[in-house]
Amino acid sequence: MEKINEANALTKECIVTALLRLMEIKSYSSISITDITSLAGVSRMAYYRNYKSKDEILINHLLDRERQLIDEIHGERAPDLRGIIIYVSGFFQENSAVIKAVYEAGLSHLLTDMLGERINSYFPAAAAARSGKYAVHFYVGAILSVFRLWLDNGMKESVEEISDIICMLINKDDAMDFLVIPEEK
Repeated sequence: MEKINEANALTKECIVTALLRLMEIKSYSSISITDITSLAGVSRMAYYRNYKSKDEILINHLLDRERQLIDEIHGERAPDLRGIIIYVSGFFQENSAVIKAVYEAGLSHLLTDMLGERINSYFPAAAAARSGKYAVHFYVGAILSVFRLWLDNGMKESVEEISDIICMLINKDDAMDFLVIPEEK
């Protein structure tokens, strides 16, 4: 039984690696199951025993990477909001190719769920209040929007710089003052 589990884990790893390598040279939407199985060196049957779709490969890979991040920090809590944002920014940067494919596949709601869960685990009291749930969702959307712009612009800012920008926007009472409302005539 243990050999079967090892073989299954190896098959999954080959499939994930193949998809990630293909994403370096092709757009996500143009990658076929045949492309993945050929590069992975596995049969279509082995593929379908483990995954229903290439989207599922992405989802599982991203969730595995999130679990690895949590394990790496050994359940330590970030010292403050900036620390949390730095963890998330680093995760976003390290997984940018997968995250780009997640957006391309129309699965960005998964990122919203992941970040929302992370924030709720750090601030459970805030998430329990009715207005807190909305606030968490509001900030998750805002943060992911900034991350998307960062990704689309080539991630020129460092993790620390983008984290500082996000924290400045979150902590600024007059964050929307840059908007100029036209005067009524």
